[in-house]
Amino acid sequence: MPRHHPSAYLSHTARHLANTFIATVYVLYMAGMGTCMGSVMTSALRTLADNQQTEGNAILNTLQQFAGAVGTSLSAVVVAQSQTHLAGSQAYTTAVGTQNAFIMLTVFATVIWFSYFKVVK
Repeated sequence: MPRHHPSAYLSHTARHLANTFIATVYVLYMAGMGTCMGSVMTSALRTLADNQQTEGNAILNTLQQFAGAVGTSLSAVVVAQSQTHLAGSQAYTTAVGTQNAFIMLTVFATVIWFSYFKVVK
Protein backbone atom coordinates (compact mmCIF):
# COMPACT_ATOMS: atom_id res chain seq x y z
CA MET A 1 0.00 0.00 0.00
CA PRO A 2 1.54 3.37 -0.99
CA ARG A 3 2.24 5.96 1.67
CA HIS A 4 0.38 9.23 1.27
CA HIS A 5 1.38 12.67 2.40
CA PRO A 6 -0.43 13.80 5.60
CA SER A 7 -2.08 16.68 3.76
CA ALA A 8 -3.54 14.22 1.25
CA TYR A 9 -5.02 12.28 4.16
CA LEU A 10 -6.47 15.46 5.67
CA SER A 11 -7.91 16.64 2.37
CA HIS A 12 -9.75 13.36 1.83
CA THR A 13 -11.04 12.97 5.39
CA ALA A 14 -11.63 16.62 6.30
CA ARG A 15 -15.40 16.24 6.49
CA HIS A 16 -15.06 13.44 9.04
CA LEU A 17 -12.60 14.96 11.52
CA ALA A 18 -13.51 15.81 15.10
CA ASN A 19 -13.40 19.43 16.19
CA THR A 20 -10.81 18.66 18.88
CA PHE A 21 -8.50 17.11 16.29
CA ILE A 22 -8.85 20.13 14.00
CA ALA A 23 -8.19 22.50 16.93
CA THR A 24 -5.11 20.50 17.98
CA VAL A 25 -3.66 20.54 14.47
CA TYR A 26 -4.31 24.28 14.23
CA VAL A 27 -2.64 24.99 17.59
CA LEU A 28 0.42 22.97 16.57
CA TYR A 29 0.53 24.71 13.19
CA MET A 30 0.35 28.17 14.75
CA ALA A 31 2.99 27.24 17.35
CA GLY A 32 5.28 26.26 14.49
CA MET A 33 4.55 29.50 12.66
CA GLY A 34 5.28 31.52 15.78
CA THR A 35 8.49 29.63 16.33
CA CYS A 36 9.84 30.00 12.81
CA MET A 37 8.69 33.48 11.79
CA GLY A 38 10.86 35.28 14.33
CA SER A 39 13.92 33.35 13.18
CA VAL A 40 13.17 33.91 9.51
CA MET A 41 12.68 37.65 10.00
CA THR A 42 15.84 37.93 12.10
CA SER A 43 17.82 36.07 9.47
CA ALA A 44 16.44 38.27 6.69
CA LEU A 45 17.08 41.49 8.60
CA ARG A 46 20.65 40.43 9.39
CA THR A 47 21.49 40.77 5.69
CA LEU A 48 20.62 44.49 5.78
CA ALA A 49 22.72 47.37 6.99
CA ASP A 50 21.79 48.84 10.40
CA ASN A 51 20.17 51.91 8.86
CA GLN A 52 17.95 49.73 6.61
CA GLN A 53 16.63 47.33 9.25
CA THR A 54 13.64 49.48 10.21
CA GLU A 55 12.45 49.64 6.63
CA GLY A 56 13.18 45.93 6.17
CA ASN A 57 11.09 45.07 9.22
CA ALA A 58 8.21 47.17 7.91
CA ILE A 59 8.41 45.53 4.48
CA LEU A 60 8.48 42.01 5.94
CA ASN A 61 5.50 42.72 8.20
CA THR A 62 3.58 44.27 5.30
CA LEU A 63 4.32 41.27 3.06
CA GLN A 64 3.24 38.88 5.80
CA GLN A 65 -0.07 40.73 6.23
CA PHE A 66 -0.60 40.92 2.48
CA ALA A 67 0.09 37.21 1.98
CA GLY A 68 -2.36 36.37 4.77
CA ALA A 69 -5.03 38.56 3.19
CA VAL A 70 -4.49 37.03 -0.27
CA GLY A 71 -4.63 33.48 1.14
CA THR A 72 -7.81 34.25 3.07
CA SER A 73 -9.43 35.89 0.03
CA LEU A 74 -8.56 33.01 -2.30
CA SER A 75 -9.87 30.48 0.22
CA ALA A 76 -13.10 32.43 0.57
CA VAL A 77 -13.52 32.49 -3.21
CA VAL A 78 -13.05 28.72 -3.44
CA VAL A 79 -15.60 28.10 -0.65
CA ALA A 80 -18.08 30.58 -2.17
CA GLN A 81 -17.77 28.96 -5.61
CA SER A 82 -18.50 25.56 -4.11
CA GLN A 83 -21.52 26.93 -2.29
CA THR A 84 -22.82 28.53 -5.48
CA HIS A 85 -22.15 25.79 -8.02
CA LEU A 86 -22.60 22.52 -6.13
CA ALA A 87 -25.88 20.83 -5.36
CA GLY A 88 -26.61 19.89 -1.78
CA SER A 89 -27.10 21.43 1.62
CA GLN A 90 -25.23 24.53 2.73
CA ALA A 91 -23.22 22.43 5.20
CA TYR A 92 -22.19 19.95 2.49
CA THR A 93 -21.20 22.57 -0.10
CA THR A 94 -19.26 24.51 2.54
CA ALA A 95 -17.42 21.35 3.60
CA VAL A 96 -16.51 20.53 0.00
CA GLY A 97 -15.40 24.11 -0.62
CA THR A 98 -13.26 24.08 2.51
CA GLN A 99 -11.73 20.78 1.45
CA ASN A 100 -10.91 22.25 -1.99
CA ALA A 101 -9.44 25.38 -0.37
CA PHE A 102 -7.23 23.15 1.80
CA ILE A 103 -5.98 21.33 -1.29
CA MET A 104 -5.25 24.67 -2.99
CA LEU A 105 -3.31 25.96 0.03
CA THR A 106 -1.40 22.66 0.24
CA VAL A 107 -0.32 23.10 -3.38
CA PHE A 108 0.78 26.67 -2.65
CA ALA A 109 2.73 25.54 0.43
CA THR A 110 4.43 22.78 -1.56
CA VAL A 111 5.50 25.22 -4.28
CA ILE A 112 6.84 27.64 -1.66
CA TRP A 113 8.65 24.79 0.14
CA PHE A 114 10.43 23.64 -3.03
CA SER A 115 11.18 27.22 -4.07
CA TYR A 116 12.80 27.84 -0.69
CA PHE A 117 15.15 24.89 -1.04
CA LYS A 118 15.96 25.79 -4.64
CA VAL A 119 16.97 29.33 -3.61
CA VAL A 120 18.71 28.55 -0.30
CA LYS A 121 20.57 25.40 -1.45
